[in-house]
Amino acid sequence: MSFCIRVFLINEDQDQANSLIEMLSNIEDIEIVGEASNRETALGILGELLPNVVLVDEDIPEGPFGLAEEISQRFINMAVIILGLNSGEDCYRKLLQVGARDLIAKPIEPAALVESIYGAYDYEKKRKINIPAKINDETVAKKPKVITVFSNKGGVGVTTIAVNLAVILAKKYQYRTILWDLDLYHGIVVVATNIVQRQHLTDLLNEMQYLDQDLLESYLERHESGLMILPAPFTPEFSDFVSAEHVNKIISVAKESWDYLIIDASSLFSETIVAAMRQSDNILLVGNLDLGTIKNLKACLMVMDKLSFSRARVKLILNRVGKEFGIFPKDVERTLKIPVFATIPEDSKSVITGLNQGVPAVIGLPDSDFGQSIDLLARAISETRDGRKNTKVKRGLLGRLLNKNDNNGGIANDR
Repeated sequence: MSFCIRVFLINEDQDQANSLIEMLSNIEDIEIVGEASNRETALGILGELLPNVVLVDEDIPEGPFGLAEEISQRFINMAVIILGLNSGEDCYRKLLQVGARDLIAKPIEPAALVESIYGAYDYEKKRKINIPAKINDETVAKKPKVITVFSNKGGVGVTTIAVNLAVILAKKYQYRTILWDLDLYHGIVVVATNIVQRQHLTDLLNEMQYLDQDLLESYLERHESGLMILPAPFTPEFSDFVSAEHVNKIISVAKESWDYLIIDASSLFSETIVAAMRQSDNILLVGNLDLGTIKNLKACLMVMDKLSFSRARVKLILNRVGKEFGIFPKDVERTLKIPVFATIPEDSKSVITGLNQGVPAVIGLPDSDFGQSIDLLARAISETRDGRKNTKVKRGLLGRLLNKNDNNGGIANDR
């Protein structure tokens, strides 16, 4: 098969939807990639699934023409076919006005529907080729970004920060985001997100020579936030099969169609972790306010210097910050000679509750000190990604907290 037409179905009647799915499942070149029963659900996932053709039933509550127009305007090169309207001059005129490609009257004839899907796909394919590439602010803003969250000391909150940062980027800021659990021996991302892991990373490695966007996506697990997750291997013995070459290939493919790839890294400078760091736009170096961790952070920065990692790419994140520890972010800056990019306040109750329930705190407790600090971190990262400075972040959410006490959670000013 030289190609596959990705089809999405919007139909309120589940029996009708199942009938259509069964009808189209017998067509070799057509794949049903998803379905929804209403406008809100459909618009929430169309941007992630990116089907070639969307079938909109006439009986959806919002009406087919309005939804067809919204899909055509929001998603370039996504063809819409309306099902169930009686053909006529007025219908075809309205069809052209809203940007839909065709309408198929009920009862639906399989041959007519398949022919319409092929025709819509061919038209959009030619139209896509003819759209000139534009280099503008929007294109620059969509530059993909790889972020590795790392510490050379375990137990400082790397996974907690990686999971919550990825979730809020996907859910609140609606970036197409992948979270990769690259803690190959001890990864717990599936636990922290309550994901049932269906696919095995080692199976993906066996297909590495065929790796493209579609194959990678088939190995991703979907979280309720819209985040897509690439879990660690089921058991540690499979971890040795993952090489630096595999890491480089997966990152390269992910950057083709995703806004963010967040990597939850293990606490070792292994071959795979170093490979991920080399491809990362930013390395979020996580630490706590205790002398042992600070000593390890200093040693970590020395290793990064030897590996020729630019200090500009390294962003220091201090987790579990509070006055009671006797060490303050400014003390860490003086010792490490690197500015603190963000501080996350001590909020163990929110974090542990979220972990035990498999619900990241930014979803379950978004107004907690931890949740709001992760929100600030996400905003700072997304603004630097979009080419804007983050000097205004401090005046936004949590501004009162930051003004009251600079040693609590917040984002540092640009330096």
